[in-house]
Amino acid sequence: MNTLIVGLGKSGLAAYELLEREGDAVMGVDDESATVERAVNDGKKAALKVNVREFDRLVVSPGMALTHPLIQEAFQYGISIVGEAALALEKLAEAGIEAIGITGTNGKTTVTLLITHVLQYAGFAAHALGNVGPPLTSYVALAKRGDIAVVELSSFQLDTLSIPFFDVGLILNITPDHLDRYASMEKYAESKCRLQLCMKPSGECWVHESILKDFKKLLKVPYSTYGQNPDCTLSKNGVFFLNNLSTPSSFSGEHDVENALAAWIACRKWGVSEKIFLKALESFKKPSHRIEWVAKIRGVDYVNDSKGTNIDATLKAVEAMRQPVLLIVGGVDKGASYEIWKRSFTKKVRKVVALGQAAEKIAEDLKPEYEVSIVSSLADAVIFCQRVAYEGDVILLSPGCSSYDMFRDYAHRGDEFKRIVDVLQEKKG
Repeated sequence: MNTLIVGLGKSGLAAYELLEREGDAVMGVDDESATVERAVNDGKKAALKVNVREFDRLVVSPGMALTHPLIQEAFQYGISIVGEAALALEKLAEAGIEAIGITGTNGKTTVTLLITHVLQYAGFAAHALGNVGPPLTSYVALAKRGDIAVVELSSFQLDTLSIPFFDVGLILNITPDHLDRYASMEKYAESKCRLQLCMKPSGECWVHESILKDFKKLLKVPYSTYGQNPDCTLSKNGVFFLNNLSTPSSFSGEHDVENALAAWIACRKWGVSEKIFLKALESFKKPSHRIEWVAKIRGVDYVNDSKGTNIDATLKAVEAMRQPVLLIVGGVDKGASYEIWKRSFTKKVRKVVALGQAAEKIAEDLKPEYEVSIVSSLADAVIFCQRVAYEGDVILLSPGCSSYDMFRDYAHRGDEFKRIVDVLQEKKG
């Protein structure tokens, strides 16, 4: 088959290599000349422009929007279009792999890694894949019967996915994000809810109770609910050991308890006991850049939540703080309003400092409750906060925006924040 890979990032390259091994005639295309050049130097056929009618199908990387001209042209000519995740899951389904699918605006990486950690602790061959781990297509050659694929799914991956593959599905939450890519909040929510289309006939799809408020009409197949409300299929109060969580762990805050509840729902499907779950939770460490304590300098805590790349994530991070907050925000705007912040910050946030492309919009949206200080760099933001902080405050980086205006990604931004704090510590010493 003559296949065109659209987008030559990590997932696209993995799909290219999989199909090349299987005997397809493969070509790659990308909008970035440097990306095409790297692929060609690596021995791959790649170009900036192609004639889409020369191909039997397109395999689309998650980073490529379905509105891309090449993809729209393929639709027009009736050429088959497959997502990278769909390509992989179809092959994994044939191999009889068991699987858990996790999506949501926030918390999905933490829940994916926690489920994987607990299952591995319990003796299962569990693998974190998808949006968090190796591309799904790179796992295909390694998969063995008896494996459990724990798959973090972004809305971009779900846009092209409808294969009945998952034994358990978890939709953790749906709050404003990626409105620069989706025409409306409802369209974004529709992508998240497509996880329901990917359940095996015997599979269990679980939805957090918060989703019922605004998006119940999008839930078209049988599902169970979880959350704090006793009317849920499974409530936090119905799981005694989570409701009274006191075990030493990296978890803190109500959102962490709900993440643990979601993980428990999935793990008990494979017979994991409460005792084993709690033992595994004791040794679990949340991934970096998610409400990560960095240092205490002159009585002021520094916390890195660079993964807080949308408005609700920033709210959750502020809620998790027990001290007055000096908040560093900004980056690439994703199209949603920041006004909800000024209604939620007033009791805890003392000062807001903004940087990046979204800084002016944030300042305008937070008027008149906050006079936002705009700075030109992350170092300037940290130093400004340090100068106005009191003992007992916390300086929190939780940007509410993506990072690509000033950094490679959220991890680069978080690492830079930690480097700046390290320098401050050295000066203190």
